Amino acid sequence: MNTKVRELNKLHLPVVRINHDLDKYAEKVLFPQKLEEANRVLREVGLPVRKK
Repeated sequence: MNTKVRELNKLHLPVVRINHDLDKYAEKVLFPQKLEEANRVLREVGLPVRKK
């Protein structure tokens, strides 16, 4: 195992590589039918009440 990997494992931090090519999808609705269905359900049912 690489020394750098061992050092990262000791830090207990997630190692995530961000792909900035995905930024082009930030403002796009990829599944409009599913979005419509989710919004309809939220309008009819609403959000659950949080207990403290």
